[in-house]
Amino acid sequence: MLYKTRGIILKRTNLGEADRIVTIFTEDYGKIKVVAKGVRKTLSKMAGHLEPFCLTNFQIAKGRNLDTVTGAMVEKCFFGLRSDLEKTNACFYMAEIVDKMVEESVVHEEIFYLLDSAFSHANDLISPLLISYFEINFLSEMGFKPELYECVSCSAKIKAGGNNFDFNHGGLVCTECGPARAISDQAIKLIRLFLKHDFASINRIKVTPELISEIQIITSYYLKHIHQKDMKSEKYLTR
Repeated sequence: MLYKTRGIILKRTNLGEADRIVTIFTEDYGKIKVVAKGVRKTLSKMAGHLEPFCLTNFQIAKGRNLDTVTGAMVEKCFFGLRSDLEKTNACFYMAEIVDKMVEESVVHEEIFYLLDSAFSHANDLISPLLISYFEINFLSEMGFKPELYECVSCSAKIKAGGNNFDFNHGGLVCTECGPARAISDQAIKLIRLFLKHDFASINRIKVTPELISEIQIITSYYLKHIHQKDMKSEKYLTR
């Protein structure tokens, strides 16, 4: 049986002398692994359509163990990533987050669109806020949306000044209920905006290097706390 879908290529692994296993985050079926037979041969017609980070339209045949790619046509390929190591590393990191934290065959349309948008923005101009924006929105879509308006300990409304972020309980802690990691009012406001607006809007906001650093620490620590493991590609990031 054949089926069609569009998806973003997360990673590829060599198989045998000429084949590859391709991990794809699809719009319709979630994360899947498929075999691309003969794709490493010099004359393979599909090779150019199975590059990492490309948004590709697939035709796939059902198999006993792994399904097999029978046709592929690139819809969107982010060529701007190939000549910029910082951009490439950022996309490897975001792809690894999806690969490691999303179960196979579970549909997550919002995460699919989030990843596609993040790759598009990275392709044009890498922003120091892009990865943090992706991390917090990814976690929110996975069911770990941080509580940013009420204290996660006493449920009091969060007021300005002296607040903390509690990674164990996934949200803000008021001045009366600490201790946890200190978080500035500006960082709280920016993370709230992350969860309300697309990245094009966020990218127009002027932020200080100090605020960028604070946001990066909070979002990356929160993701690590949820995943309980480091991402291998994170060590190559420029934060």
